[in-house]
Amino acid sequence: MRKRGAQTATTQMGRMGAEDPSTSRGGDLHIRPVRPGDRDRVVELTKDVWGGHDYLPEVFDEWVADAASAFEAIEVDGTVVGLQRLRPYAPGLVWYEGLRVAASHRRQGLARAMLMSAIAEAREQGHGEMRLATGNLDAVRLFESVGFRRLLDVRWWRGPRVEGGESPRIPPPAEAEKLWPMVAASPGVELYGGVAGGRAVAGLRRPWGDNIAVAFIAGQGGSLRELLMALRFEADADGLDEVVVGLPRDHPAGDDLLASGYDFANDDDHTFIYALTL
Repeated sequence: MRKRGAQTATTQMGRMGAEDPSTSRGGDLHIRPVRPGDRDRVVELTKDVWGGHDYLPEVFDEWVADAASAFEAIEVDGTVVGLQRLRPYAPGLVWYEGLRVAASHRRQGLARAMLMSAIAEAREQGHGEMRLATGNLDAVRLFESVGFRRLLDVRWWRGPRVEGGESPRIPPPAEAEKLWPMVAASPGVELYGGVAGGRAVAGLRRPWGDNIAVAFIAGQGGSLRELLMALRFEADADGLDEVVVGLPRDHPAGDDLLASGYDFANDDDHTFIYALTL
């Protein structure tokens, strides 16, 4: 995905304003690439997200340096008030993430205008589908209102650290690639919707706290339970509090998680995966 220069989204805001009067406001909206010098403003803008635990400040340098993706700042009258990122995920598929609006500019239609701009950009780049993940109900309403359909309802399981025991082995890239046939044949893997035998595999993601974060699991029976316990041992060895596993609703590994000392984070803790055909 090519980087694009600064642009004015005044026309887009005007069109959206016809549908949503809340977008009517003074000042021009400009979208431009995020620059290294925006770091302090990004930290300030995200300080109230997730109780001060937003991951954007941690990934800021990586996202700015990633020439294959579009990490964008939204300015109003010269001040950055919003952020978003488009990242190529697979052939024809783009991932949308990092949508943030400053507290001072929320409920003014900026998130909708930013999202519509990103959708237009993804279409221009020739992508056929856009996907995203969110657990925010306000964001859910926004995404569904522009045509996103829900693919997954992911429930979060947590297993506390356990002392002793052997940590899981992390295979080298060449071996990890060879494990895919086993992953593809694992019970419940189809429930991931493409988002994510004697062996078990856990795919790790970037954590958002003092935990090991697992994006998907594959395997069954004793092998999977051994892996789930080994992850709890690894959390202890790394000085972390727990292991967090994202699992689609009704996944058959739920019983294995319970048997391995995991439980739901809470009944309302969801992440939804959405897709939009472009």
